[in-house]
Amino acid sequence: MLNGQMVMVNSYLEARPDVNVILLDWSNMAHGSYLLNAARNTKKVGVAVAAQLNRLIETGLVLEKLQIIGHSLGSHVAGYLSRELKNKYNKTIKRLTALDPAFPAFYPDGVVMEHVTDKDAEFVDVIHTDAGGYGAPVRTGTADFWPNGGKSVQPGCPRFAPIPLSDDNLCSHWRSWQFYAESIRNPEAFAASPADSYHKFRENPSPEVGMVYMGANCDTSAQGSYYLTTNAEPPFGKGIDGIYSKNKNSKGKKL
Repeated sequence: MLNGQMVMVNSYLEARPDVNVILLDWSNMAHGSYLLNAARNTKKVGVAVAAQLNRLIETGLVLEKLQIIGHSLGSHVAGYLSRELKNKYNKTIKRLTALDPAFPAFYPDGVVMEHVTDKDAEFVDVIHTDAGGYGAPVRTGTADFWPNGGKSVQPGCPRFAPIPLSDDNLCSHWRSWQFYAESIRNPEAFAASPADSYHKFRENPSPEVGMVYMGANCDTSAQGSYYLTTNAEPPFGKGIDGIYSKNKNSKGKKL
């Protein structure tokens, strides 16, 4: 995920020079067995980082402007971090963004470890791109976004990628941070429409009603599930066309 972290950081530094970025490297704690080491260490890392963030807040870091972003296991680190800040230091994170939060060991609820939830911050937005594979299969935030239905195989990813943790195998899982990084540079790249399911989204004659933007510019009043479609390669965002079914243009007329 180091490449993904740098893509995210560079997007902020280039497109949002007014933003300061703190990058967490917990790779030493993520080595070894997934279940015995990496997954279980999400709590230890979250608690340790909360203590350091609390020190920064006490010395001037503005809590109201702090956003926590995590991908995969990092989403659950963010959840533990935010819970610790709230429970031990009485400080509530305003926004937590979870990018395809890791599925194994965290879902169903509390099977091994606690997963990130909508209670961890005032607003928790989640982008699902490999639901039921490496990513969470269910809603877990205040607003959950399901691009292309939220599941593998995402457009542009290989349909046959049998080698676990290979680049091809992780392609759909990685789309979450790729989408988010693009949204930093283009806040209106990913229009999303509210719906109860991907099928209902595809059949909705008025998908613009209740529309919000997925990613960096997400409206923090958003609630529920949102759907959209993307391109198979960068730029992934379709803008407003992403909320219309493939046989309609952005005015809702059949092509």
